[in-house]
Amino acid sequence: MDEPDKTSDVHEWSDMATWLAESLVDKPVGFIVEMGPSGYVDYDDADREDDVVCVQIQALADGVMMLRRSRTVLGHLLIADYSSDKLPLNTWLFNDNFDDCTDGYIFTRDVQLLADICVTWFRDNGGASSTDDLGMEYRYPDELLPPTD
Repeated sequence: MDEPDKTSDVHEWSDMATWLAESLVDKPVGFIVEMGPSGYVDYDDADREDDVVCVQIQALADGVMMLRRSRTVLGHLLIADYSSDKLPLNTWLFNDNFDDCTDGYIFTRDVQLLADICVTWFRDNGGASSTDDLGMEYRYPDELLPPTD
């Protein structure tokens, strides 16, 4: 009996990066996508010692996006200003600006770079053994007033 063709790990992760990059195009300011272990529930347990490999991408102004990597659950930022004028683009930052961001962050307009960072982060840090083990959550910004015609 012939065995079905199996997709290689490299192909599977590469397809995920392509799909994710395409999914990040033309998102509104304030859009958030979060990725982590599928089915994970955060019980806010202070005694928890297990790493939770996750990422969060948030759309800022002028096509810039911020990606944060962490080994703990990332909270939702209450960003005061979505402007990207003074942000250092394409530079990996490791500082204490975000308490929950354990493994750095980056600002960029390059959605393929963001997708590649996400895929590599999960593939290489035990966050998922395959793309099937990942869960995603999308959040779109709320409009304060209804659109005018």
